[in-house]
Amino acid sequence: MKNIFAFAAVLLFATAASAQTAPIKVRILYDTTDATSSAVAPLLTQKIAAQPTLFTVVNSNERNLSILADCYIESANNSYSCFYAANKWLGSSQAFLGGAGIVTKSAEDAATALFASILLVVQRWNSTDRRMLIGELENCLALTKSSCAVPESLVPELKVKSINLSRYDRTGRLKP
Repeated sequence: MKNIFAFAAVLLFATAASAQTAPIKVRILYDTTDATSSAVAPLLTQKIAAQPTLFTVVNSNERNLSILADCYIESANNSYSCFYAANKWLGSSQAFLGGAGIVTKSAEDAATALFASILLVVQRWNSTDRRMLIGELENCLALTKSSCAVPESLVPELKVKSINLSRYDRTGRLKP
């Protein structure tokens, strides 16, 4: 278990050093009526909330990241089997960032292992933004005969604030 803590610390440092400027608004969803999930999810929430430069825990749709966590334990003497799925939200669009399943002996170990895995997933945060913005622009262009607004972060690359499909194809499609 010491290795997981060391691993989480290294990942936390690497994630903090990334280009992310504002804390990620995280909403953690779990079955509050399930005793096993209710034993692990609050511990996971505490670990996430303890990193205010990286995360802000929210309980609303004002989230950038949704984490669905669930755990199962057959009996008090058995291991915790837990999983999570993380989705990034950009407006009304979402993208699956990642997920994991773990098996441990305690709720604390389960929360620590899930948190370490979430830190790995969050490392893809900025590149996922770009892929989602390019996808939204290309979807708009495919569905309209007029121009589409270019997402602000893509304007320097395309050198326009609005573009139509013909011009987009001539300038060369963006690479994620």
